[in-house]
Amino acid sequence: MALQYETTKEHTITVTGYEGTIRHLVIPDQVDGCPVKTIGKNAFSAREDLESVSIPKTVETLGRYAFYNCKKLKNISLYDSVEDYYDGVIKQCHCLEEVKLTQLRGDYSVMKELLADTDRRLHFRIEPCGLQLTFPAYVYNFVEDVEARVLHHKIEGSGYPYRECVTRKGVDLLAYDRLFAQVVNDDYRTAIEIACDRLMHPIELENHLREQYEQYLEQNAEVILKVLIPENKVEEISYLCDSCLIPEAALADALPLASEEKMSQIAAILMEYQRSNFGKKKAFTMSLDW
Repeated sequence: MALQYETTKEHTITVTGYEGTIRHLVIPDQVDGCPVKTIGKNAFSAREDLESVSIPKTVETLGRYAFYNCKKLKNISLYDSVEDYYDGVIKQCHCLEEVKLTQLRGDYSVMKELLADTDRRLHFRIEPCGLQLTFPAYVYNFVEDVEARVLHHKIEGSGYPYRECVTRKGVDLLAYDRLFAQVVNDDYRTAIEIACDRLMHPIELENHLREQYEQYLEQNAEVILKVLIPENKVEEISYLCDSCLIPEAALADALPLASEEKMSQIAAILMEYQRSNFGKKKAFTMSLDW
C-alpha cells in the first residue's frame, strides 16, 4: 500500500503509480527529500478505485494518459505550476465533475488543456480569486455527404464555444457571459449552474449580463428549485431567497419537495422566505425532526 515512483538523474521524483487500493489520493510534494515534479505516463490509468486526486504545487508535468479512464474519479485539485500537459490525462474520466485550480502565477494553461481533454461538463473553482465557472458538454460528430464522398465536421452543444473563452493568459468573462442564451437552449441543468456561479461569484460581471442571469432564475424558479432541492444546494437556494428571485407560486411545489427529500435546512429557509415576503406564517406545516 504505497506510492510508486522513480528518482531521476536530476534528483527529482516521477510518480509512476500506487500499489494497493486508494480512493482519495494525495500526492506528496517530496519523497526522500526530492521534489515531486512529474506524474508519469499511464501512472493511474484505468483505476477502478480512485475518486479524488490532490496534486502538489511542485508538479510541472502531467504525463500522457496519467488518469485515463479512471471510472470513479470525480475531483482533481492542482496548481498552475503544471507547464507540460500531455494528451489524454483525463480522457474517459466520465465521472469527473470538478477541478480546483490554485494559481500561483496567474497562468491558465493547465485549465485550457484540461478543457481540451474532455467534451463533458466540467466545473472549475479557481483560487485565490474565488472565480467559479462551469463549462457545458459538447459532442463532436461527423456527417457524411454521400454524393460528394466527404465527411463534414459538426459540433453539437454549447460546450465548445464556452471553451474558446479560455486562453493561456485568462478567461474572457464578457464573452463567457454572452454565451448564456446558447446553453439555455442546449442544457437547462448546466444553465442553472452557470447562472448561480456567476451571480454568487460576480467577478467582472457587467450589470446587463447580471440581469440576464437573474431573469432566467426568477422566470424558471419552479423548475430550478426542483433541481436544486434534491441535490441539497443550500447555498444556491439561500442566494435565491436573499435576492428575492423566487416568486410565490414556485413555493407551492418546492416546500413539499423539501419535505419529501428530507432537506430540513432548505425547508426552513424556504418557509422563512415565504413568511418574510408573502406574509404567510402557516401556509405550510411540516416536521423538521428527521
